[in-house]
Amino acid sequence: MPILIAVIVFGLVVLIHELGHFWAARRCGILVEEFAIGMGPKLFGIQRGETLYTIRLLPLGGFCRMYGDEADSLSNSENSEDEDGEPEEDIAARQERRERLKGRAFNSKSIPQRMAVMVAGSFMNFVLAFVLFSILVSITGFSTTTVRYIAPNSPAEASGFMTGDRIISINGSRILLFDDLRFEISMGYGRPADIGFIRDGRQYNVTVVPTLSGGSYRIGVTPEFRTGLFTDPPEGFERAGIVDVVSVGFLRIGHFIRTVVISIVRAITTQVNPGFAGPIGIVDMIGGQYQQVMDTAAEVQAPMSAVILTIVLNMVQFSALLSANLAVLNLLPLPALDGGRLIFLTLEAIRRKPISPEREGMVHFVGFVLLMVLAVFIAYQDILNLL
Repeated sequence: MPILIAVIVFGLVVLIHELGHFWAARRCGILVEEFAIGMGPKLFGIQRGETLYTIRLLPLGGFCRMYGDEADSLSNSENSEDEDGEPEEDIAARQERRERLKGRAFNSKSIPQRMAVMVAGSFMNFVLAFVLFSILVSITGFSTTTVRYIAPNSPAEASGFMTGDRIISINGSRILLFDDLRFEISMGYGRPADIGFIRDGRQYNVTVVPTLSGGSYRIGVTPEFRTGLFTDPPEGFERAGIVDVVSVGFLRIGHFIRTVVISIVRAITTQVNPGFAGPIGIVDMIGGQYQQVMDTAAEVQAPMSAVILTIVLNMVQFSALLSANLAVLNLLPLPALDGGRLIFLTLEAIRRKPISPEREGMVHFVGFVLLMVLAVFIAYQDILNLL
């Protein structure tokens, strides 16, 4: 079951990403030759109009193959085939097709149009993440940045925190979600943190030294919680409103953009392990949560409807997290990623002429190889963590 859940989650996130590229390409008049979910050998394919829709063996990616998105496919690649002793009628047919589709090639479009196609995949992942985060908030509620409880003998108590304090910053970084505070404390690895908060309309700053508890660093505060839209709040709690649902959905997108970028920067500059997980690690996390849900359900004899709802909400949360992370990672300025393609398009705009297709293709190929090496390394780390 965890593997099936993982396949559904990966499939949904990749499908939405590739649909973004597909929709933008069609809007710009680009011919999409193949729309694929998965990588590797083709399992199933169906031709609809000018596009071949395929399902491939490995459910860990996908692609949207556009005409003219190769190294000058309008001239070099096709013309080179003319010299292979091909029958004249085939050569003539291909030349006729090339002329007919000349204006529908990716490389024939303007730089803004090509940039829009590259950005569209990540944009759709951000939209998916926002929708899913908003659904989660509307059903399960969310934690605010206001302190509801302070653990006895905790760093927060020693620093003078009081219930009702609203945390607004940590080490100069603005705090909009309680998740922001958790992230900054965890990335501090026990170092003193300068925390700003509002009390009775006045701003204060205190230095707190987190302590290690339960495998993570904490300061000992529990935030106020607002229940979902459809839940009757217990006494002393408030219900989230529509504005909360929308705003927290957007804020969580910003949170993940920030955390992914900061994690990568800190991993490079300080050699701190950012805790990245690959497909194996994600499947293991899904399996762990699934088993926990089933064990808890058996313990309390929960009805099957409640078990199914919990599993579905976990799937929604994983899909939202993965979609947000994929959106950010794809926009990083690295070869073979959408962000790397955007760099080449920016250079083309500055130089007012395109980079040599062969040179760009080589850079992306090297980048792809390096990404595969990184994927193998992450998979190796995931396996070690399982042992």
